[in-house]
Amino acid sequence: MDSSSESVPPVPASDPMTPPAPPAKRPGVWSGLGTVALYFLLQLGLGALFGVLIGVAMGIARGIQSTRMHRKLDPGAILHALRYDTDLRVVLAVLTLVAAAAVMALIVRRTWPAQWSRASLPGFGLVRPASRRAWPVAVILGVSLSLLGSGMTDLLAGSHPLQQDIVTLALNAPPGLRILLALVGVGVAPFVEELVFRGVLLSGLASRMRTGWAIAASALIFGCAHLPDFKFLWYPIPALVLLGLVLGWMRVQTRSLWPSITLHASYNSVAVVAWFLLARP
Repeated sequence: MDSSSESVPPVPASDPMTPPAPPAKRPGVWSGLGTVALYFLLQLGLGALFGVLIGVAMGIARGIQSTRMHRKLDPGAILHALRYDTDLRVVLAVLTLVAAAAVMALIVRRTWPAQWSRASLPGFGLVRPASRRAWPVAVILGVSLSLLGSGMTDLLAGSHPLQQDIVTLALNAPPGLRILLALVGVGVAPFVEELVFRGVLLSGLASRMRTGWAIAASALIFGCAHLPDFKFLWYPIPALVLLGLVLGWMRVQTRSLWPSITLHASYNSVAVVAWFLLARP
């Protein structure tokens, strides 16, 4: 008896009537630069918003207290506290940095979803590195670059005083708020800055130039973007550009952004340790 199975017609590789899927959206040079600008504008805007909200809350609380004590509310005292009270300034800085990081990550994730977990450029590299050695190497490089950068900055600055705003806050903050600021400086800031600079910006620059030049350009922009933190004194910029070069190299070599985040966090950790050693008792 002849037995035969039902034949299944071959599935065509592609339907000629179906249009091809559009290419995944990727950042360009201008969108990369725009992302950097947006990150710092978010900090300014959210800082102003939280400042107003805290001021209003203080005004209501002090207004109730003044009414009970039959005194006149002094708005100038509220403005003075927002400007000079260290505890309030630390709370404002933490709220601003955390909120700006969350909004920035959400914007990047929704704007370029296909690049988020792509290992090679123009992807952002939020995947595990291929080699486990990337983690200890990142930590060693981060600590070494922090010590080297501090020496470079001291040499260039000479006798000129130099202090970063966040360092001034940390040195004068009580221990609890100093710990909170340290967590933001080691955890939140490295993640969002690497996402912006070695994620979006580096990918955008690499779309128009060779990878080496893209790393160099992103490192220079990274260094110059920190000028306002140092009241536009240039002495720390060479060390930050060097850091940016190594961070970009790490991103490309490991095909992952996480070692760069780890390196950046290790770099900041050295400064955080100094906060606790040099802070007021």
